[in-house]
Amino acid sequence: MVLAPFFEKAPSLIISPDGSVLFECICNANPQPTVKWFLKDKELVGDRYVSKIKKMVGKFTVTLHIKNPTQEDQGVYKVTATNTHGSHSVEQQYIYKCTGKEVFKTLD
Repeated sequence: MVLAPFFEKAPSLIISPDGSVLFECICNANPQPTVKWFLKDKELVGDRYVSKIKKMVGKFTVTLHIKNPTQEDQGVYKVTATNTHGSHSVEQQYIYKCTGKEVFKTLD
């Protein structure tokens, strides 16, 4: 059965103890979609952004891991899945939270 990509809901957002950020969502599709993540309409590329897609039974788990997030990383994230039968996008907002150490940094 062929199926255009469809996300069941917006990505969940998990803040790891090390401060990194993980977005995770489920995508239904057949064949496997190509997945791209965007922030402020710019595709996320580079070593700090790790995107993965894992096949499950009839679905795919789609994740984005952001290493060492900063205040510039806050905003609305969009994930887009595309295959030969169509495309679908969902969004999730991320708000960066400063720690006390960051707020009270002193210049050396």
